[in-house]
Amino acid sequence: MAKKIYVYACYACEVSWEKEYPWGKPAEKTKCPDCSKRCGQDWENRNPVPVHFKGAGWTGVNTRTGFNKTGGSDEVNKKLQEGCKDRMDTGWQHYSKFTPPQELLDRARKLTPQEVDQKLEASRKVSDQVYDNAKMDPYKKIKPQ
Repeated sequence: MAKKIYVYACYACEVSWEKEYPWGKPAEKTKCPDCSKRCGQDWENRNPVPVHFKGAGWTGVNTRTGFNKTGGSDEVNKKLQEGCKDRMDTGWQHYSKFTPPQELLDRARKLTPQEVDQKLEASRKVSDQVYDNAKMDPYKKIKPQ
């Protein structure tokens, strides 16, 4: 039966070791060779496994004929890229300035400076409550990723 090498780590001793088990059936924990403590697999330092999607839906190639299949991943990816470019070229139109109809403007009354201050203060209080409930500091600078 084919076997696979699994990597385990003891974070207390800072030791890692390999064990061989049948595919898909590794032990959850093994004994550390140094301190004999039961430790699990080393997930932190594991290299990502490459994923290869196969079949006509992913590769865009029909396995029977060898030709590109309609709706294959290459075709879908190309259409997604084209759509993305279109949205980037015309996206600013979605954020254009909105001007209400004149009849609505005629009926609207202008707020006094005191009313503006009251509304701003009320919105600040609501924002503070939201940030407090979320346990977030709105003034904390976050590093861009």
